[in-house]
Amino acid sequence: MAHHNPSSISEDGLVSAAQPMATDAAERSEQLQVQLKTSERLNEYYNQVVAELRASLERIEEEDRAAS
Repeated sequence: MAHHNPSSISEDGLVSAAQPMATDAAERSEQLQVQLKTSERLNEYYNQVVAELRASLERIEEEDRAAS
C-alpha cells in the first residue's frame, strides 16, 4: 500500500492540492493491475477445482448406479 507524505496532509486530514498526485495515481493503477491479474489467476484456479469436483461427483454417481 502506498504511504503518503505526512507533510502533504493538512491539519484537517485532507491532502494538499499543491502536492502532485500523479505518482500516487500511477502507483495505485499499477497495484490495481497486479490485483486484477492475481484475481484472474485465482478465478482460473477455482474454475479448475470446481470442474474437478464436478467430474469426481459424476464418477461417484456412476459408480453408485453401477453398484445398484
